[in-house]
Amino acid sequence: DVESGKQRGEPLIGHTDRVTGVAFSKNGELLASSSDDTTMRLWDVESREQHGEPLSGHPGQVAGVAFAPDGKLLASASADDTVRLWDVESTRLRGEIKTLDDHKDRVWGVAFAPDGKLLASASEDGTVRLWDVESGTLHRKPLDDHKDKVEGVAFSPDGKLLASAGEDGTVRLWDVESGEQRGEPLRGHGGEVRGVAFSPDGKLLASASADKTVRLWDVESGTPHGKPLEGHNDEVRGVAFSPDGKLLASAGGEDNKVRLWDVESGTPHGKPLEG
Repeated sequence: DVESGKQRGEPLIGHTDRVTGVAFSKNGELLASSSDDTTMRLWDVESREQHGEPLSGHPGQVAGVAFAPDGKLLASASADDTVRLWDVESTRLRGEIKTLDDHKDRVWGVAFAPDGKLLASASEDGTVRLWDVESGTLHRKPLDDHKDKVEGVAFSPDGKLLASAGEDGTVRLWDVESGEQRGEPLRGHGGEVRGVAFSPDGKLLASASADKTVRLWDVESGTPHGKPLEGHNDEVRGVAFSPDGKLLASAGGEDNKVRLWDVESGTPHGKPLEG
């Protein structure tokens, strides 16, 4: 519970290995989770019961999941170098996104464009790829300016920009229509960047890093917005804005804490969430 900082209900138990990612459907009725046990699971948020059978088919660990905006599709990123699309209602594979120009190494993250027509994927092979969701084919050549693996991707709310988080310590912004990098890389982190998230109004970008900090960036100028958010005792794996954009959540990798931050002031909001 964000207001009280207390755990709401019992943990959702079912995975047999580390849980690597979670995503809510847009209507908030379902929660998807991915795991190193090679499965994804869907959970009914109200009842906290598992929704259908586990989604299985990846022969490798599943690193992340994302719902399409209409909630009908779920995308998964896997260590088997593939991205897969699943039909949420039937929990069956809709078709594997794979071409001759597929990723050459494990896929770490996936994100749907706001209109649901494009899917972005981030990979260990150092590239970001854009896919046409309807056909399952590459939308254009890979975005390959990062110097090392890419762990996270996020579309801006208007779908015009794509942000990518690189192990090279940079965040990069891409023009979705042209596929060209917009401006210079966002530099400042002292370690690998693990995840990125746009604020709901698209004006700010948050980045999570192995340097134990979260940073906020002004999207228009590409400059830092305020000071780094410090408090985690180990790497930060992911970030997410609240729907009103006033709060930012950050997930610690080894300190086992989720922290909430007041975006306007850049200060902690309440105590860390532990459990």
